[in-house]
Amino acid sequence: MLKSIVRALLKVLFRVRVEGDTSHFSRPRLLIIANHQSFLDGLILGAFLPVDPVFVVHTEVTRNRFFRLVLRLSDYLAVDPTNPMAMKRVVRLIESGRPVVIFPEGRITITGSLMKVYDGPAFIAARTQAVIAPVRLDGAARTFFSRLSGSNPRELLPRITVSIQPPASIVMPKDGNGRMRRRKAGEGMRKIMQEMIFRSRPDQTLYTALIDAMHIYGRGRKMVEDMRQTEYSYNALVKMTLVLGLLVSRISGRGDTVGILMPNLAATLCMVIGTTAFRRVPAMLNYTAGTDGIQSACVAAKISTVVTSRKFLETARLQAQVDALRNVRVVYLEDLQPTVNLAVKLWAVAHLIFPRLLGRGVDPESPAVVLFTSGSEGRPKGVVLSHRAILSNIAKFAHPYDFYRVRYVVAGAEKLSQSVRDLWSEKFGVRVFEGYGVTETPPVISVNSPMATRIGSVGQLLPGMEGPACAGARHRARRRVARARTQRHAGLF
Repeated sequence: MLKSIVRALLKVLFRVRVEGDTSHFSRPRLLIIANHQSFLDGLILGAFLPVDPVFVVHTEVTRNRFFRLVLRLSDYLAVDPTNPMAMKRVVRLIESGRPVVIFPEGRITITGSLMKVYDGPAFIAARTQAVIAPVRLDGAARTFFSRLSGSNPRELLPRITVSIQPPASIVMPKDGNGRMRRRKAGEGMRKIMQEMIFRSRPDQTLYTALIDAMHIYGRGRKMVEDMRQTEYSYNALVKMTLVLGLLVSRISGRGDTVGILMPNLAATLCMVIGTTAFRRVPAMLNYTAGTDGIQSACVAAKISTVVTSRKFLETARLQAQVDALRNVRVVYLEDLQPTVNLAVKLWAVAHLIFPRLLGRGVDPESPAVVLFTSGSEGRPKGVVLSHRAILSNIAKFAHPYDFYRVRYVVAGAEKLSQSVRDLWSEKFGVRVFEGYGVTETPPVISVNSPMATRIGSVGQLLPGMEGPACAGARHRARRRVARARTQRHAGLF
């Protein structure tokens, strides 16, 4: 009765939505794992999971009067992680057939992302051969019950989603001593948690992802700074996206591939996103490829229209190369600017107020952009990347002060020298993670992370990717990793 009341109250306040198949929750040995976003997590899981689990909590939690009151709503087991007997109690509980809920991070996130995943829950899962039920909580970190810093957005009553993922398991490692087996099991749990986050991402396009981010962080939040050292807010970016997307749609047809020959500016980013919102496919032309390279790219991608800027061509001294292009219509932004009349401005204002009027019905698996390889193995090849492929890979140069908001710095392509690594650490206080990728995998294949780093390596494959085991030296890994088969959408011309 009380559980039903709590469930109904949470549904009304936070519009809690439960997704996924729960058939595996009937298994005899069940270990439920979840990311830890807020103090509401246990209450939400207890109210919406289809089983009556036992929550494993830290003994410090039970000393708080408020949490003791909340814990009365469900069964719990208070354990001290420093006590070797604590894990044995959890093992006996799972072996008795009771479903158990554990937060492998051990604490509430302070970054919004996964924190360190501890080895204890993984060792329990491996020892009991329990079925692991990953459950991803999303939205609770934006409540006032989270521990995110003040710079992160908060909402009074954000929507919360409970995504139940397919079951998994961890096999007890046979090699090594107890500490080594425990560490290997912990690595398996970390991968399960990463896969859980990866697979529970919402279906979005580039445009809807921008709108969703604006809704979360606010229209006035500064998001992009380009080479002009101008900062643009979400509101300014969406405004440019709407207008530039409309202008491109007027000179092209639905489904057309439109060449984009522009510098690395915020306006170029907005043009790309806006073009996709109108169901055109932008193709990023490399202005350093020369006339032959650009011409080959246009032929490969069937580009009949190229959008560029006279000012840019003049500054970069590219006018002669563009004039030499054959069977391609070149449209200059300066010529489109006079068409931004009152009707266009009113249309932009209306869609700025109701941005979701645009981009409806665009399939996340549909082509979003065409990128071109460097041409190191011949003529550049065009790579069609879907919205889902690009967004799955997402997820700031300089005076040291410029790095105070930077969370990750990743180096790719060439091997990172130890001197450069040390310089960044000493001068900017930033640890550089090495990774590797190719254009066909938009573009990251593998990368080191704060939870799994080996200096001198390119890290582990990203979640959702499969590849051959690389036991050789680093240069052999770099040559073979390009063959990695990915579950993400990426097609070649």
